[in-house]
Amino acid sequence: MTHGSVLSVLIAATVAASAWESCALFQQRIPGLTMSDANLVSVLDSIDQSEIEAARLALDKASAPDVRAFAGRILNEHRAFAEANTRLATELSLQPAPPALASDLKQAHLNALQTLRAKSGADFDRAYVQYEIQQHVQAFNFLEAAAESQTNAALKQELIRTGPDLLSHISAARALDRHLGSAPPNTVASR
Repeated sequence: MTHGSVLSVLIAATVAASAWESCALFQQRIPGLTMSDANLVSVLDSIDQSEIEAARLALDKASAPDVRAFAGRILNEHRAFAEANTRLATELSLQPAPPALASDLKQAHLNALQTLRAKSGADFDRAYVQYEIQQHVQAFNFLEAAAESQTNAALKQELIRTGPDLLSHISAARALDRHLGSAPPNTVASR
């Protein structure tokens, strides 16, 4: 194994560890998920902002046209989700209030972005797509759990409406991952 391939394996392991760390944060907090409506909107905002930042990075660094196209889709759709969250918060007179989960997710995201920034070319493409799979699986699991425990009908409806879009992102990312020849990440449950 060459020095470059050893380095690639180490970097891939670091990205996977960062994704697993943020996934573990969700898993620790999902059972018995109870948070205020303002907390929930804040977590949704954090998820969308993280996706927007990662997509912007991918638009700058991705080498494969398919990865850039996927990043463009993610950027546009998560901007639309963020706008819908803002409209909903306004309609419900909610001021987003970040729970501890939001800051934990933000830190895990910043760690993953730092790792992604160190990559280039095909290594970046594979790592970004794997990161997106991880992020979307955990976001979907969060939305599903939040919808089950939500008593506010408008918020519940928004969570349920967003779920299929996240599943579509997962499906597209997994197809892209197969196309790029990446090994399936061990930390992602099949859906």
